[in-house]
Amino acid sequence: MQTNELKKKYDEYLQTLIEEIKSEKSSETLLGYLDFCSRFYRYSFYNKILIWIHMPDATRVAGFHSWKKLGRSVKKGEKGIPIFAPIRVKKKLEPVDNKGITEEDENAYQEQDKLFFKVVYVWDVSQTEGEPLPEAPDIMGVSGSAEDVFPLIEKHILSEGISLEYANDLGNAYGVSKGGKIVILSSLTDTQKFYVLTHELAHEYLHKNIERKEYSRKLKETEAEATAYIVCRHLGLKPKSSTYLATYQTEDVDIQGSFGRITSTASRILRGIENAADVRKAA
Repeated sequence: MQTNELKKKYDEYLQTLIEEIKSEKSSETLLGYLDFCSRFYRYSFYNKILIWIHMPDATRVAGFHSWKKLGRSVKKGEKGIPIFAPIRVKKKLEPVDNKGITEEDENAYQEQDKLFFKVVYVWDVSQTEGEPLPEAPDIMGVSGSAEDVFPLIEKHILSEGISLEYANDLGNAYGVSKGGKIVILSSLTDTQKFYVLTHELAHEYLHKNIERKEYSRKLKETEAEATAYIVCRHLGLKPKSSTYLATYQTEDVDIQGSFGRITSTASRILRGIENAADVRKAA
């Protein structure tokens, strides 16, 4: 499949997904997509859509040779899932005179590297057979409790230069984001604090830029809640699916732009938690 052809299909897939979300009376499609994103948070928005459309139940994908290295092979007749893979191309250096290529020329050309995309194929683990997969390192070990990960998100927030405080009374709020500062209700359980911290950190990342201050409060809350949902589902927590998801059916928003912001922010938070865990292990 050619890159342009896959790009065209991607546009069609995305439009179909958007139309389904707009027309549905329930949030089933959106919840399914957010659950999917919780499993594939390392992938780009483009590739999330492509994998989701081809196999929404996918849990782990890899290329043909990557599966071979893991002692598994793709089953006969299984079709690969096309995704985009980046390739960086350096412009060939040509001597400009009899002196040849100088170090200055080399540095100038290195800055002109170009990024292109090609189509590659991946297969889900369900399409393969062979040796059992090694247990993925679950740095969190969470199953309905955020007791272990709560200190990690605290550490990540502080590493981002965001101050963190706990208060006895926040009125009707559980937490607030103040642009460089997050305040959380101290009486919450660790699991509740983790969820609220994720929500407020999403606000810090998503809604503190000047151009985004014009977003409606409803849209801001939707994006923060959806981000927290992805993070928590990835860690084995089960947040309640609430009515905030209906925003996509009741408000005229740029769904593609919003999806991109939500999934990239969830990825940023999850990577931050992983980094905090690595630092703790190394200490």
